[in-house]
Amino acid sequence: MTRVLMAEATDYRGPTQVGSHAIARAFAADGARVCWVGTPIYPSTFLRARRDPHALRRINAWLGDGHRDAGGIAEYYPLTLLPVVDRPFLRTRFAARHTLHATLPRVDTVIRDMGFARPDLLWLSNSRFSHAMVPMVHARQRACRISDDWAHFGHVPAALDGCDVVFVTSRRLQDKLGRRRPDAVYLPNGVADIFFAAPAPEPAVLAGFPRPRVVFVGKLDAWIDFDTIARVGERLPRASVLVVGPGEATRRAYPANVHFTGAFPYEGLPALLAHCDVALVPFVKSELTHAVSPLKMFEYLATGLPVVATRLDEIEAAGAPVHLCDDADAFAAAVASVLDGDPAGRAARVAFAREHTWNRRYTVIRRSLGW
Repeated sequence: MTRVLMAEATDYRGPTQVGSHAIARAFAADGARVCWVGTPIYPSTFLRARRDPHALRRINAWLGDGHRDAGGIAEYYPLTLLPVVDRPFLRTRFAARHTLHATLPRVDTVIRDMGFARPDLLWLSNSRFSHAMVPMVHARQRACRISDDWAHFGHVPAALDGCDVVFVTSRRLQDKLGRRRPDAVYLPNGVADIFFAAPAPEPAVLAGFPRPRVVFVGKLDAWIDFDTIARVGERLPRASVLVVGPGEATRRAYPANVHFTGAFPYEGLPALLAHCDVALVPFVKSELTHAVSPLKMFEYLATGLPVVATRLDEIEAAGAPVHLCDDADAFAAAVASVLDGDPAGRAARVAFAREHTWNRRYTVIRRSLGW
């Protein structure tokens, strides 16, 4: 049986689901045994466990529960005494290289006991792990998936040149790696089949928000344009503007019709989106965001929702049937226009999404790996 060890930056069953989650499930559905080594825990994680159920779950996985398989996927979250976080000394290349050497118990011993010391494939998505994971794991093949401009985070992996296959999620990343890895395979994000399902009943969380509903779903982070979200609320006072996802928003005044709902279960997102009217992809323009393949855009389109998005290189190059905007006022005007009438049509959006499913992406992965 094929064994795949995945070095990841997130919790497998956490509130944020990214491309790696879909790829892990695709490996497992293809008959592989998968081990997901995810977000490390560190001493301060224990302090958050009472108020953060996801932190508690990762601690339980570290204690042993994570060795149990869920759909062919085993999980483990190492405890490190040298975390790579945005603090002096801890955001350095030294910390990235040695974070997995400062684990309790030794992570290489745990991986060996789980049967993944010599996997068929080592799949690197977490650039922080790759510095230390490559010499620790003797894999038959190594692959690296770059979904963001890692140089922006200061942790470009030393292992990049030693990978058999490198996947990139945007044309800009492919161009940026041109000299170092001219063979990098273009593999943008995709959409899971659950987003094409027939609409389910309206989730209870929406009951207090009258239509029209304008929705953004995703992790709340520095690259989200919260000023644009606020402007949409100001321009459309009768709309419910819903911001759905974990994290913290920029501190500023928001109109009363802008609502931050917190995280929502991934499996319930298709139903939530089906009962909204317009979806948003509001990013702050930067070198980082121009290199992003917006996962949520594909998921929105699969449900048939009209999408209004920041004009980013990757979205424009994809030719997606979305409304592209250059500033907050244009964004708000586009949302208002879509609510007045939507000539693009649901069928065109769903058809586009069907060309960008994770099943199609997985065929590219298999072919590139020679499987």
